[in-house]
Amino acid sequence: MKTLDIWPELPIVIHLDSWRSGQLPSVTDVISVLKRHDRVCKIFIDGAPTSLLEELATISEPFPALIELELAPSFGEDAPTFPDSFLGGSAPTLQSLNLWDIRFPAIGKLLLSTHNLVTLSLGSISRSPESMVAILSGLTRLKTLYLQFHHVETLQFWTHGASQRPPAFPHVVLPALTNFAISGYSRYLEDIVSRIDAPLDRINVTFFDEFEFDIPLFRDFLGRTKILNASHRADISYSSCESRITLFQRKGDVDFKVLNLLISCLTRYSHILSLARICSSFLPPLPRLEHLSISASDHLPPGWQHEVEKAKWVELLRHFTAVKDLVLNKLAVLSVDLALQELIGKRVIYILPALQNISLEDSQSPGPVPEGITKFITAREFAGRPVIVHHRATVAVYNTPVVLQRLINAVRYSFD
Repeated sequence: MKTLDIWPELPIVIHLDSWRSGQLPSVTDVISVLKRHDRVCKIFIDGAPTSLLEELATISEPFPALIELELAPSFGEDAPTFPDSFLGGSAPTLQSLNLWDIRFPAIGKLLLSTHNLVTLSLGSISRSPESMVAILSGLTRLKTLYLQFHHVETLQFWTHGASQRPPAFPHVVLPALTNFAISGYSRYLEDIVSRIDAPLDRINVTFFDEFEFDIPLFRDFLGRTKILNASHRADISYSSCESRITLFQRKGDVDFKVLNLLISCLTRYSHILSLARICSSFLPPLPRLEHLSISASDHLPPGWQHEVEKAKWVELLRHFTAVKDLVLNKLAVLSVDLALQELIGKRVIYILPALQNISLEDSQSPGPVPEGITKFITAREFAGRPVIVHHRATVAVYNTPVVLQRLINAVRYSFD
C-alpha cells in the first residue's frame, strides 16, 4: 500500500503466476492491491491457493477499468463458488475473461454486461446446452471462445439416447467468432455446436470418449464453417492414450492449422479405431488434401503394432483419395506396412489412388523398405500407378522447460 501511495494513479496490472515463479505473494498483499478497484485494469492469477480465491470471491465492488481477468486455482485445490455479487455483477469494460476450474453459477449475469468481450475461456462447465448457448448469444464481438465441459456432470444433460438422432435446434449467430475450442463428451458437444453459426477459421475439438461418433449435427456444423474445403495437409498422430488428426491450409508459404480433433482414448489399443470412426463421421471428401503425415508416439508399449486391426487402417486410409505424398515416422511404418499387405488385386488402386511418394522417417541410417510397402509398390507399378519411396533422416532436439510450458499451454488453451 505504501508503494501504491508513492506512485501517481497509474493503471494497475496484477500478474501472479505460480507455474513460473513457484510462489505467490501473501493473500493480504494481493487483496490490498485489489482494493484500488478503480485503477486495476488487468488481473492474472494462475495457481491461486484456496485462501486467495475465497477472498477474491467476496469482492463485490465494480472494477470500472478492468479489461482482462484470468483466474485458476492451484493444482489439486478446489475453488470456492463465486456469488452473483462478484465484481458487482457487472464488467462493461471487460475484453478478456478466462476462468479455469472456477465455479461461478451466475456467470451468465456477468456476461450480460460484457458487450466488449473478445476472448472467453471457461473450464469445467456444468451447464445444459440450452443455458450455455443462451449465455453466448449476446457476445457479438467475441473472437476467441474456449469451452471445457466437466466430463462427469455434463452426462446428465445429454438430450438423446445412443440410438436416437438429436433434434434440430435454432442457431445462435456469433458474427465475430473465428477461433473456437471445445472439449467434453461428443454427444454433449454436438448439442452445443449444433446451435452455433460463426465465421470460424480455426477449430479445436477434444473428445473425452472414443466411440460415440455417430453425431451428424457435429458434421453439419463443420460443413457450415467451410474451412475443410481448402485443407491441403493432414497430420495424424496417436499413442496408447490419445489420437489426433489435424488439418492445415496453405497461406503463402506458411501452413495454418484450421482443424484439430483430439480423442482421449480410454481403451489401450483403440487409437486407430477412434481415428477411423472420426474420419467416417466428420470428414467430407477433401479434394485439395495432397499431403498426409502419420506418426506414432515413442511411448507406445512393446508389441502394440500387432494388436491393431489392419482393416481399420485400410478404412482410415481410404478417406484420403487426393493424397500424393505420404510421410510415416519409424513407428507408424510398422502398422501401415501391415495394412498395405492387405491390399491385393484391384483394391491396391482404390486406397490412396493418387499417391506418388512415400517418405519413411528414421533417426538413423535408412534400412530396407518393409515387406508390405514393397508389395504395395510392386502392385501399384503393375497397375500403372507408380509410387516412389524416399528415406528421410530426423533429428530430435529436446528443451525440457520449453516442452513443459507448451504442454501446459496445450492443455489449457487447446490452440497450440
